[in-house]
Amino acid sequence: MKKYLVTGVKSGLGKYLHKNLSDAAGLDRNNFDSIKNNEYETIIHCAFNKAQNVDNIGDYYSYLEDNILLTQELLKLNYKKFIYISTIDVYPTTLNLYGLFKRFAESVVKRHMGTIILRPSMILGQDVKPNHVTKLKSNESSLSLSGDSTFNYILNSDILKFIESYSYRCPEGIIDFVANGSTKLSDTHKELNSTTSLGNYIYSADYPWVNPIYDIYEEFNKSSLDNLKQYING
Repeated sequence: MKKYLVTGVKSGLGKYLHKNLSDAAGLDRNNFDSIKNNEYETIIHCAFNKAQNVDNIGDYYSYLEDNILLTQELLKLNYKKFIYISTIDVYPTTLNLYGLFKRFAESVVKRHMGTIILRPSMILGQDVKPNHVTKLKSNESSLSLSGDSTFNYILNSDILKFIESYSYRCPEGIIDFVANGSTKLSDTHKELNSTTSLGNYIYSADYPWVNPIYDIYEEFNKSSLDNLKQYING
């Protein structure tokens, strides 16, 4: 029995977890048949097609398959614990396509015992996909985001720590994997000493969390600025 099965191992959080968890198998688009009959202590489902709107979908069935049908198939495998990586983008009143399909996938996961839904905010760390922090860090010429935008930052190393710890085995249900307090983009810009010019679009990551992790485990009671500084300092 493998200890972990991680999906979405080509990039982002899935790649980071697959590299850093001991005894972890990885699922990509080509090897489902070779892993489906194995037993796993924990499945960590990170894979997701992140098209933000209908215009970006080339194949509608493939989008459904990537985001809903794969989740259903994974839940049929032999496991003790199933961790679904969702997002805080399920909280806005008006959802984009990404947030909507995360909601759909969550509804599938909730029907099964032994499942945890993690709703992480913006993830910083090794193997993350390009985002406004990496762009500010590399001093790209401009961003459309306003300095008044607010973001909530967490570290992929903390998600790894959570998964590896014994305590995660206890809860089921939804956990908001978020920092205790957001930060303005202008402050992020300042911390990074960035020369990137900022725009006018205001984004807000200030939502009424259902079950924030910092209320459950003291070790994760950090601010977004704390996490940003830890990321900058390596």
